[in-house]
Amino acid sequence: MKTNQLPRFAVTLLAGLMALSTVVAWAQSPLEQAESLMQAQRWDAAHSVLQGQMQDASLRSNARAWLVLGFIQKERFKASGASGLEAQERTEAVNSLQRALDLGMLSSRDDRTAREALDFMARTYFREAIERVEGFTLGAEAEIMGLMGRYEAIEQALDPGHDAKAQRADLHRYLGQAHARLLESDRYAGKEDESMLFEGAIAHYESSLNFAPDHYPTLYNLAITLYNHGVRQLKRINHETSMFELMEIQDACVGLFETALVPMEMAHRQRPNRLETLKGLMTIHYALSQPDESDAYKRKIEAVLQKD
Repeated sequence: MKTNQLPRFAVTLLAGLMALSTVVAWAQSPLEQAESLMQAQRWDAAHSVLQGQMQDASLRSNARAWLVLGFIQKERFKASGASGLEAQERTEAVNSLQRALDLGMLSSRDDRTAREALDFMARTYFREAIERVEGFTLGAEAEIMGLMGRYEAIEQALDPGHDAKAQRADLHRYLGQAHARLLESDRYAGKEDESMLFEGAIAHYESSLNFAPDHYPTLYNLAITLYNHGVRQLKRINHETSMFELMEIQDACVGLFETALVPMEMAHRQRPNRLETLKGLMTIHYALSQPDESDAYKRKIEAVLQKD
């Protein structure tokens, strides 16, 4: 007679194997369980197993446990889509990975893994800072600089000799451009925010030049921002402008044009045949009522165009 029931000895054997697997599972330490779950990419489950046990004395001083936890937290951060200085998953991952390195008892392979993971986390701060510059809005500057600060702090912890001058120069230049773009819109025309945007643009360009003094685009953009702000003031003169206000505006504009001349000349010295700087110098000298100098640059423009 056929039956679907297992023989008695098979049932007994299966029950024994299940009991044995349960014993083996329970015999694993939290770290071993977390590593098994981590290999299966079950990040949340691995985090639940290990996070609550890290205050145990055996794990609190275990550099590898902090490495595993940090790696898990890194993956949870990537999956979360979280952003900003207060992104909890990112902060936890950085702290855990730094703790693993600070304990100083990792194998060479684990040490390299921890450093690579921390470097990855640092770069997420830098990438996010740049992304926020691209979508810049008023009030975002503090968060952007904070993100940059986190990037630098982590990289310098990994390598005390780390030089972030190039990244700093880039970030300040991008922020200068972001401020200048908002200045060009009518949204802030004549308002208190306009002055703040102008001062911010100039400050960031100058900060960028502190890190990269001869950077051509920064010099050119600084000159253009100064010149455009002067033109912006002149365009506001109308029949309601008093004589006193007119004189005040004209003096301010002359100061802006004279200041713009310096970085434009520096940019020109780097690229003598660049049309944009030749046009800039021609225009600025014209605005300063210096026709001879303006005509001289006009002739240089014509010579470059004929040569091309």
